Amino acid sequence: MDIQALKLDLVAKILSTEKTSVLLQIEKLFDKEHEQDWWDKLPNEVQQAIMEGVEDVSNGNTYSHEEVVREAQRKYGF
Repeated sequence: MDIQALKLDLVAKILSTEKTSVLLQIEKLFDKEHEQDWWDKLPNEVQQAIMEGVEDVSNGNTYSHEEVVREAQRKYGF
């Protein structure tokens, strides 16, 4: 397979996938070709926690500001 055919094959695979994790891994590969940014300097545990938070937001697992304030008022009495 020549380089152009390989590129086309990869583009087709990227366009057809719905797996965020695969796309993020591909993005990391490209990022490694360039200077490391702050994301790459974060510990894996922190990156994973951030990605879980992004997934929670995507799935609607969030609290409104008002809900957080009410809970803080109830819990801490202010």
